[in-house]
Amino acid sequence: MKDAITADLDVANLDVIEPLVRMSDLKEYRLALQRRLAGEWDEERFTSFRLRYGVYGQKQPGVQMVRIKIPGGIVPTPWLKTLARVNRDFAEGPAHITTRQDFQLYYVPLDRSADMLEILYENGITTREACGNTLRNMSACSLAGACPRELVDAGAVAEQLSRSWIRHPLVQHMPRKMKFTVSGCATDCGASPIHDLGFIATEKDGRQGFRVLAGGGLGGQPIMAVEVLSFVAEEDLPTVVEATARIHQRYSNRRDRALARLKFVLKRFGAEKFTALVQEEFERLRGLQQRPWQPLAWRKPIEAPVARTPSGVVPGHDGSSAIVVYAPLGLFTSDQLDQLHDIAVAAGVTQLRTTRDQKIVLLGVAPDLVATVVAAVKAIGFDVPAHADDVPDVVSCPGTTTCRIGITNSQGFGLQVEREAHGDALARGVSVHVSGCQNSCGLHHVADIGLHGMGKKIDGRPAPHYQLHLGGDASTGVVGFEGPVVPARLANQAVKLLRQAIGPVRRNGETVRAWADRLGKDGIAEILKPLDGVGGDDRFVDWGDTDVFVGPPKAKGECAAPQVSTTYYADLADDGLINLDRTLAQGRWPEALKAGEEATVYAVRLLLAPKGIVTEDGEETEAVYARFRSSPAAIPEALNAFDAVQAERTAALVSGEAGSYREALAYFIDTAGLLLNQPAPVVVAEVGNLASVLVEVA
Repeated sequence: MKDAITADLDVANLDVIEPLVRMSDLKEYRLALQRRLAGEWDEERFTSFRLRYGVYGQKQPGVQMVRIKIPGGIVPTPWLKTLARVNRDFAEGPAHITTRQDFQLYYVPLDRSADMLEILYENGITTREACGNTLRNMSACSLAGACPRELVDAGAVAEQLSRSWIRHPLVQHMPRKMKFTVSGCATDCGASPIHDLGFIATEKDGRQGFRVLAGGGLGGQPIMAVEVLSFVAEEDLPTVVEATARIHQRYSNRRDRALARLKFVLKRFGAEKFTALVQEEFERLRGLQQRPWQPLAWRKPIEAPVARTPSGVVPGHDGSSAIVVYAPLGLFTSDQLDQLHDIAVAAGVTQLRTTRDQKIVLLGVAPDLVATVVAAVKAIGFDVPAHADDVPDVVSCPGTTTCRIGITNSQGFGLQVEREAHGDALARGVSVHVSGCQNSCGLHHVADIGLHGMGKKIDGRPAPHYQLHLGGDASTGVVGFEGPVVPARLANQAVKLLRQAIGPVRRNGETVRAWADRLGKDGIAEILKPLDGVGGDDRFVDWGDTDVFVGPPKAKGECAAPQVSTTYYADLADDGLINLDRTLAQGRWPEALKAGEEATVYAVRLLLAPKGIVTEDGEETEAVYARFRSSPAAIPEALNAFDAVQAERTAALVSGEAGSYREALAYFIDTAGLLLNQPAPVVVAEVGNLASVLVEVA
């Protein structure tokens, strides 16, 4: 189905490599923004649309956060200049590297957002599917492209997988978002266990490929992924993505957004059944056409130290060095981005990488230039420590600085923890991750010390607090032990007390998680006992705030924005048509007929939805058809196109030729789209001497 905002997009063309940027995306966004500003689209419809273009509502009215999608964390050096420009001209405050390796820019006026996207897109930078119920940014190891241990550049794999699925109608309106990662070796620095889908490069019987984990995720109910495929060849990776996405579409909960992530399918079926479902779907889809796959560059790894949080100067596999720039909480001013660009250009660096722990890495620095680059980076306000332990390991989401559902100012608190950790020997090697709510954007579940914001009452008054989590590890899939709750204003003191206790534990070789399990919540509370009764009225004010805390926000976030049935049905009708073509090309006749039937059902549901006629996923096909025939949606134009599909389907079954059936189906889907988007008819009825104008709302 194509309408006025998707007419230039040929999603069915699987013969070409899909670019990250298409200027047709900008055209679509501009038109949608115009419709919203003119009042043609309501807020719900526009919200669903703009999220797929990386434009996300802030808690501050009238301004947006724009998320830059950085597949694999790969940042070509010229992008720094472009990011500096748009952050300076359209946004306010520093640019921010997220725990998904994206850049986020803040306080962008909605009416200027299209102009900002134009500059980004013209310079090869995409925001497409950076938000919304889509395949989010595909992340990778922090040192991908440089690590001596890697079998393959995980960032390059993530980037190519992104192009394999960007703009595909199957993944535009999923039950909820999906987060993927790629690791270049068995060390799994990409942290597969906490992702919906994780690929780990491996070798098996002399062949190079990937292990596959699926069904993981953090948030309010952390669940670790399970291995679903022990080995797949690189060219089958797009099929693995498709299989997982189709399982998500088929089995995830579209009614309850809080239970709609893929991890709940794993929880519902159990590991054995979930694995079988993924494997069966993968085998069913193998052999069907995908977008072109460019062969990866594999190499022989060598042994090298593994740092939990890479820092400083790291020898690369090609004789050059990677320089990890330590930027507290991943915050960069526009001037610093410009200066970092100039440093990279002067050193001949063509590519940088963002990291999950909010740093940025310059790749390919010649050995004789390392000292010069390090000095230049320090001169613009950042650090390049000799050892990871020389700087605090602190990560945070923005929290209440911009987020609609943030409960605490996690970023302000994170900066305080970061400042206090400098010069504190007990802070070395102890990671602290902070989230402003339970959703784990700061990855609080997988840190030595994790904190997530919450509201709690003291003497009947609401006060900001942090829930503690201890001993988590992303790469091994260990979720932190849930400890006590502490007032937000005392949380930095709690972190300091915990660091003092953790130091001897580490020296004795015990893990933080094992230590926390051994002590239990009561034992940890005993460590924090010096904080009892401390704080006074300060406990009712959050970090970075002057106003008294009033409780968690009432506003709804857009992480789980509602779906608009008309766009959801339209995309899945298109997907069915694409699958009809793919299965016919392989001579898989029964599957082709099934794909055609699914496309027809979605096109019918597309016609019924604006009339207020509710249909359910999984409803019998004939029941949906019967409801359509007896509905106000069955106007002659729609009914004739629908009857043609059924007639051509019958003819195809008799003749064994599907060409006419395919064309009739494509015409019916297009007809449904045109009827949906045509102006409402105006009917004039005479009432006495007055003419009342009645407008049928489609």
